[in-house]
Amino acid sequence: MINKTLLKTISYAAMHMTNAIVIAYLLSGSWKVALAIGLVEPCVQTVGYYFHERAWHRWESRHHKKDHHNSVIDSVSPAGASIEKVLRHKS
Repeated sequence: MINKTLLKTISYAAMHMTNAIVIAYLLSGSWKVALAIGLVEPCVQTVGYYFHERAWHRWESRHHKKDHHNSVIDSVSPAGASIEKVLRHKS
């Protein structure tokens, strides 16, 4: 199974390449230039992102910090879990 960091890296790469190609095309007016810039730069950034994410996960595990990133994404609102805790304590 592909781990979560790798999946995030792949989706980041796709988003970054699309943005870079479109912006490079709008600035240059050339698809050759846009593809050259839009494929090389995001590939380098994507490799950096992967190692950046891994470093953060290591830091969080060493400092016993919980990564709330997924719970925020999965919730309707970032404050949803906090509001739910308050409501449960009042019941």
